[in-house]
Amino acid sequence: MILDFTDADGPRHFEFCFQGFILGGSMTEHKKNISILRRELSLLEKLEGISQEKPCGKKLPTGEPDRQLVDGEITELKIHIEGIEFDLLYNYISEVPWQTGKPLKHAIETIDWLIRCQKISS
Repeated sequence: MILDFTDADGPRHFEFCFQGFILGGSMTEHKKNISILRRELSLLEKLEGISQEKPCGKKLPTGEPDRQLVDGEITELKIHIEGIEFDLLYNYISEVPWQTGKPLKHAIETIDWLIRCQKISS
């Protein structure tokens, strides 16, 4: 499946994917086996491959630097993910207790966008 961050909403979708992946992944209470850890690392590397740390130095509550998409003229803003990586990303974004209001609305829009990406790839 391809996640394409090149449209007008791409930066916002990326922000919710990255933050949801980091925060939701840190909230899971079950123990992760080596296979899941490898998938998480693979997905993190893909997200990092099209992004850079925010220049303001903002950090997420986990201590991980927050990230933003790089310039689309330098790097293609698309990543290929496998089904298990989609499941991880979808579940982790769904786990985060987003604030009511715009953050919740944007998180839901990102989840809907992920589902559309999955349907297009099927």
